[in-house]
Amino acid sequence: MRITSIFYLLVTMLLCSNSYAQTVTISASPSDTICSGTSVTFTATAVGSGTYGYIWKVNSTYVGTSASTYSSATLANGDMVSCLLTNAAGDTIFALSDTITMTVNSMPVVNPITGIDSVCKGDSVRLSDLTPGGIWVSSNTTAATVSDSGWVTGLALPIGGAGPGGPSIRIFYIMSNSCGTDTARVRFYIRVPASPIISAGTSVCMDSTIVLLDSARGGSWLSLDTTIATFLPFPPGNNLVGVSPGTATILYSVSNICGNYLDSVQITVVNCDSATTSVKETASLAKSCSVFPNPSNGAFNVSVSSAKYSEVNCTISNIVGVKTKQLTLHTNVENALDLGLPTGVYFMTISSGNEKYTTKLVIVQ
Repeated sequence: MRITSIFYLLVTMLLCSNSYAQTVTISASPSDTICSGTSVTFTATAVGSGTYGYIWKVNSTYVGTSASTYSSATLANGDMVSCLLTNAAGDTIFALSDTITMTVNSMPVVNPITGIDSVCKGDSVRLSDLTPGGIWVSSNTTAATVSDSGWVTGLALPIGGAGPGGPSIRIFYIMSNSCGTDTARVRFYIRVPASPIISAGTSVCMDSTIVLLDSARGGSWLSLDTTIATFLPFPPGNNLVGVSPGTATILYSVSNICGNYLDSVQITVVNCDSATTSVKETASLAKSCSVFPNPSNGAFNVSVSSAKYSEVNCTISNIVGVKTKQLTLHTNVENALDLGLPTGVYFMTISSGNEKYTTKLVIVQ
């Protein structure tokens, strides 16, 4: 206790004595306001003649001696850095510097987005995030907008952006500060009330398939007579195969945020190998081809209906007529194409025998 008292008395005497004109100031580089993990170098500047030593202190802990600089990358918010000016031997204190109080900011960390992941066209639902101070952003404001408070309003089915549950967009919650940006995101679906079943035709050959579609994705297909027509067991579940001659009733049911829906269609299965059949072997390409979504981000679903399962040629050309892709498609199934082409306008030509069908494709990002 006596030694400590003598030490502080000595310091006080030295600081107050007119026999020592030395002073010391300190500065921080790059700044006294930093991001967590940033290395800061403190520099002491002594005023007065002589050879000096320096004792650095962070809060109440001595962290460095002798050098006129001190560096650290582990400073915390509110840490106080100061320096004692001593003689070269370090046993005599001449002056105490000013104190720098550090402001240390952290990178933002955003919590996950919570809430329902879909909205019916024309309706609104609210998403939430527990992190305050962020902003909401929609990746496709034509399909859905999002307000400052997280209310998402469905406007239209998005073009492209297919997700596990159908066409989708992304909703982002973004938090930024001087140290960086963190983003939470969620895949979001815009639902529509179901429409009548879309069929490439009302008949199909035995042992061939026909593709059935509905604008409301995620529903269930059912044949009321699987001895006449049944659905193939593998995804996407809308490929109907003819089993035996006759007419089968096909049902499509869907329940989504827009409500419950049920529709039906009659499909006739024909024995196309019979000499008396009136079903043509190949339907007109102009009437049997469908491409969706279009425009898209380069991923297209192409369906070509025919009385029998077969292969057709598909050529993709750019706007000046240069062929960029040569593909083989199958009729009566949904062909998923990921063209991997740059943004632009292209032409797809499907040919079978003497028939050709050409349509424009638009790829957007």
